[in-house]
Amino acid sequence: MRHSGIIQAVLRQFAVPARDRPDVMQEIFLSAWRSVKAAGFRPSPDIPLKKAMQRWLFAVTWHHIFHYRERVYRWYKEGAPYTTPRTECHAQSPFRQVEARLALRRLERLRPELRAVLAGTALGYTAEEIAAELGASPSTTSKRMHRGRKKLRKVLC
Repeated sequence: MRHSGIIQAVLRQFAVPARDRPDVMQEIFLSAWRSVKAAGFRPSPDIPLKKAMQRWLFAVTWHHIFHYRERVYRWYKEGAPYTTPRTECHAQSPFRQVEARLALRRLERLRPELRAVLAGTALGYTAEEIAAELGASPSTTSKRMHRGRKKLRKVLC
């Protein structure tokens, strides 16, 4: 529970709607508790316990956000026939959707701290705002932003 602020910040960064955040947080805490009980949390001895716990919780949170989005997409897809039809002139190309999904899967290959910074920039936050959310210095955030963009460029090409 001490790290709930970090989890809430990550949920905000990855644009989980405010109405769904308490439910997703509950799932994250239950999953983390079950994992700890099953000896799933094995911190490295060379990393401080608090830092290892934060990294591990970030990974658990990222995993739950990914599955949350899949569930929301399935719900939307299944509920789509019952909604009113779109009035747009043209639909988005399915090839663009596939490209976007592939890009997101490649984004998952990056380290969690780089993904968090890149997600914050994608949402339009400045380096200072991202640093405040993550509890890091602005210079560290800028370096991670630079490294993340560079690695993402390599992964996408």
